Amino acid sequence: MVEWFMCIFCRTLPWPTVLRVWDMFLCEGAKVLFKVALVLFKYGLGTKEQCKQYPDLHSIVTRLRNLPQQITSEEFLVAKVCELNLNDADLEKIHFRALKLRQIKVAQK
Repeated sequence: MVEWFMCIFCRTLPWPTVLRVWDMFLCEGAKVLFKVALVLFKYGLGTKEQCKQYPDLHSIVTRLRNLPQQITSEEFLVAKVCELNLNDADLEKIHFRALKLRQIKVAQK
């Protein structure tokens, strides 16, 4: 999924959707890219029960590379991104939680 961020979704989303994402990115900043990724994960993988269909990383990546057209349509994706309430404090909290988990893993080695 690093490709999503490196290419700013241009290889995985339809072109009209890419243009809308870029427009939001240029107006609102990098936070939009994380919001788009979260929406794609949420609606691409579904509920916890539905996630059990994807037992390994390969099946998850395959699913995320072949998302249904409804999820990647500009109307749906932009609406869901706008509904997602994610502020800088939320991103910072997630960042520090991930950093702490990484430090724990390094300490265990």
